[in-house]
Amino acid sequence: MKTILPTLFALVFTLSSYAQVAYLQYRKVPADKTEEFVEKETQYWSKVAKAAIKEGKMSGWSLWRKIGVTHEDAPNFVFVNTFENPAAMYADDVWANLEAIEEILGVNPATVETNSFTTVTFDYVMQLEAMVPGDYKYALVNYAMPEDRNAFIQENINLWRPFHKANIDKGEMGMTCWGMMSVMYPTGNKARFSVMTWDGFNLLKDVMNYLRYQPQSEITPEWEAIMSKTKMGDILPNGFEWSIVYELVMSIGPDNE
Repeated sequence: MKTILPTLFALVFTLSSYAQVAYLQYRKVPADKTEEFVEKETQYWSKVAKAAIKEGKMSGWSLWRKIGVTHEDAPNFVFVNTFENPAAMYADDVWANLEAIEEILGVNPATVETNSFTTVTFDYVMQLEAMVPGDYKYALVNYAMPEDRNAFIQENINLWRPFHKANIDKGEMGMTCWGMMSVMYPTGNKARFSVMTWDGFNLLKDVMNYLRYQPQSEITPEWEAIMSKTKMGDILPNGFEWSIVYELVMSIGPDNE
């Protein structure tokens, strides 16, 4: 994947203590080109990401496929490039040195490019705000535009993160990971979202079970305590802009380079 700075990299949704910022690039790939796109990105361009991670230029890379169709012109894949900090993000363009890239790929970059038949619909630079780490194959990403972004972030850190961590530790609801990022760029009153949270799962059936309506026959003390403290009804009166499920296609980090 060749990115164009200054915009930038694997919705992982591969963030950790060593990765604080991420570049998310959303792609629209035609249905008849999906197989070619995935093959070229995973078999060739992932090698460039792997080399950059080994050299300390990036912290991680991943490719995610959207489950289902939300709009015919909407993106159906997203790359996530993670970095230790904003300075590392802009220190060097990983994808610019064609001579070095050709040596890494082992083929002429022009023969495995994917830009000509895909569209970059939009991209975002994000900052990690909080996380309950864990492995996961599916990410339920909740895009939000809260009335008060700071209040949204603080409540998620102080109230919802401990709640999710307790459920993850107990193995309830099938969730294995939770995280939150805020938008660094682009911003403004025309922006699609200003913050996102994600819930990680290893099975798609667990995602759908988590999403489905279930009458609450019993209110637990933990849930009652959350409801007595939350201000989310005022912070996010209309709920999430979108909640979309993504499936991990491939990820690379320091531990699996």
